[in-house]
Amino acid sequence: MALSLDAELEERFLAIAKRGRTAWLAGDIAEAEHRFLESWDMIPEPKSAYNYGQIISYGMAVFYRDTAQFEKAREWAMVARGIYGEGETASVSMDELAATIHFESGDLEEAYVLFEPHYRKYGRRVFEGHKKEFIAFIKSRKKPR
Repeated sequence: MALSLDAELEERFLAIAKRGRTAWLAGDIAEAEHRFLESWDMIPEPKSAYNYGQIISYGMAVFYRDTAQFEKAREWAMVARGIYGEGETASVSMDELAATIHFESGDLEEAYVLFEPHYRKYGRRVFEGHKKEFIAFIKSRKKPR
């Protein structure tokens, strides 16, 4: 069970994270990054023990992926993988995250290698929440049985 931040810290944390999200939506990527990293720094060590450690590490990977900062996205995906740990659900989520980073950065072969085993095992359910382009790519590469 993950730890929670104390109420006062959580309130400040959420306010800063919200400022980051607002800046991102407004197109101010530098400000968004600054606020997201600030919110990350507010989580006590070990960050992996706190519920927001998972949320922020995964969110940072998505932020960097969606702003085409792929090296940083890969680094944060590895941080998230370390925090989420092992297990089937964590493995699927982290492989999907890494696959979308590879896909968006143009590394289609690695995207396929990471995502295809989950598609083979779980079928269409594994596509929930992904861009249509990503889904079309994986389906187009699917080898006939």
